[in-house]
Amino acid sequence: MSDTPSSQRPWWRQPPLWVGGTPLLIFLLVSAIDLALAKAFTDQGKALISDALGGLWQWMVVAVFLVAIGLAISPIGKLRLGGEEAKPSLKFFDWCAVLICTLLAGGGVFWSAAEPLYHFQNPSPVFSGVEGGTAAAVDPALAVSFLHWGFLAWALVATTTTITFSILERRGEPLRPRSLLVNLVPRGWVDGPVGDLADGLSVVAAIAGTVGPLGFLSLQLSNAAGQLPWLSDSAGLQSLVVVLLTAVFASSTVSGIQKGIKWLSELNVWLTLAMAAGFLLLGPGLWLIQHFFSGFLTYLIHLPQMAVAPNEKPADWINGWTVFYWGWFLGYAPLMGLFTAGVSRGRTIRELVLAVAILCPLVTNLWFTLLGGTGMNLELNGAGITEALAQNGAAAALLAILSQLPLAGLLIPIGLLLVVLFMCTSADSMSYAAAMVVSGRTEPPKPLRLFWALMIGSLTLVLLRIGSGVGDSTSIDALQAFIVITAVPVTPLVLATLWSAPRLAWKEVQRNIGS
Repeated sequence: MSDTPSSQRPWWRQPPLWVGGTPLLIFLLVSAIDLALAKAFTDQGKALISDALGGLWQWMVVAVFLVAIGLAISPIGKLRLGGEEAKPSLKFFDWCAVLICTLLAGGGVFWSAAEPLYHFQNPSPVFSGVEGGTAAAVDPALAVSFLHWGFLAWALVATTTTITFSILERRGEPLRPRSLLVNLVPRGWVDGPVGDLADGLSVVAAIAGTVGPLGFLSLQLSNAAGQLPWLSDSAGLQSLVVVLLTAVFASSTVSGIQKGIKWLSELNVWLTLAMAAGFLLLGPGLWLIQHFFSGFLTYLIHLPQMAVAPNEKPADWINGWTVFYWGWFLGYAPLMGLFTAGVSRGRTIRELVLAVAILCPLVTNLWFTLLGGTGMNLELNGAGITEALAQNGAAAALLAILSQLPLAGLLIPIGLLLVVLFMCTSADSMSYAAAMVVSGRTEPPKPLRLFWALMIGSLTLVLLRIGSGVGDSTSIDALQAFIVITAVPVTPLVLATLWSAPRLAWKEVQRNIGS
């Protein structure tokens, strides 16, 4: 790993720490002074950026997936990340568990209940001829959900970025977003202020993308706990939930990948399997299996059309859903890519693409079918799930669905625990990755890992308290728009991997042949 003057400084004097922390603190300060101003700024910024860059993001996501698949099926796919002599540090099951639970699953678990129901009520423009709320809307709703949480999304997060990071690390470069600029801009830029900006702004995008779901989850858990006779949903209870969640994922990230993160990921997988069995046995099992396959077929048939649907107006459906997701996941890509590179040493490019771009999406799509599909089935049978969604928002969907199933008293606590653990694994991996960026080390100092975990928790806590002051989740809504804005400076970094990943992989193969 390169040892630049910057990397020799103590972690608290690293420029990326201050580049990353300052925009977040400014956003909090503005929100605290005038929340309406913060929301207006973020909403307008989101609309302008979505209109300007939405089309580029759509095509870029498709390109990342195609490049990843092309590398996997080519002879380059045999290339081992970390060098031919590298050995995997995690068993295949453990490795897949970590990938599934730390990349997109936290947000996916939260949205799995609500998003299919939204598309069920109001079908995508691609399926404009389908009447919402009918049996004909089930497969299109699943297909759109599969688009947002399927092959393209997972490939964007951790395929070409991971490959680029892995090869550059082997050549002595640090696992930091600035490394994506190597051989593309002058060396002095990489090691200087431009590299500091790349690192810091990548951290901003990833932290912003983590705080939003954590805030929504906290509201969801507080709402669920508030239904107990001895508790009431309040700002104090919401704050307590955030503190407890932060304590869990902070402990996990301090423990490291081999202990805390790995243990939570394995627990997540087994609980997910138990919940999946519960949906199949206690819910409309055969109906869900049927619609998983029919919805998936609909997804494959309409994938090109859905992926590059015209992005015409700032306030249209494409910007509100697809472009938002691509901006959100794009912001994750540098840090998730380097985290995945850190846990994937010894794996081949083919294994990486198979796990990240194929297996993980299939698991996520199945989970969306089980949870969201059960909600749609209940709605078709008059259970009133969409009414709960309209009254209390996306956070109410999970409880509304689980409460209608047999053994609801058992399923609800397990479901809430599962959501908590998935969110914690996403937050602890993000804290770990942010610490890697600032320190430039694959094993960052524990105090630095703790710092970013506490930063995520503190940002969530403050935003929730600000939102409680106006009686809604306006602060979190503003942050969700902020996510799209923070993805802008990350775009060139990820775009560059479309060129650097295949070029570096090909050169590495040629080097191995020559040696």
